[in-house]
Amino acid sequence: MSFFFELLNFADSIVFVLFTFVLYFLSVLSKRLGEVMGMRKYYYLYYAGMFFTLLGAITTALSFGNFQNTRLVGDSLFALGLTFGLIASIKYWGWLIKELVRG
Repeated sequence: MSFFFELLNFADSIVFVLFTFVLYFLSVLSKRLGEVMGMRKYYYLYYAGMFFTLLGAITTALSFGNFQNTRLVGDSLFALGLTFGLIASIKYWGWLIKELVRG
């Protein structure tokens, strides 16, 4: 049963790293969009999000059974990273949602 939980922690860490790649991809697109539209440099929020998601992946991968809160800390860091990514995405891509609602 312990092997299953270790495998689950490893799979979660891989998913966290994949979300980091998504944040990186969005940061590159948003940086170019921001330069064209003359917006402020909100893409730094993506970088902060990537830092926290990677830190969450490392914490989750290194969580052991005798440290009960490491899993919670890893998930919290991951959630914080995704929150930074969400804020940056709203800043850069919020106009698209407004246009879709208008029709």
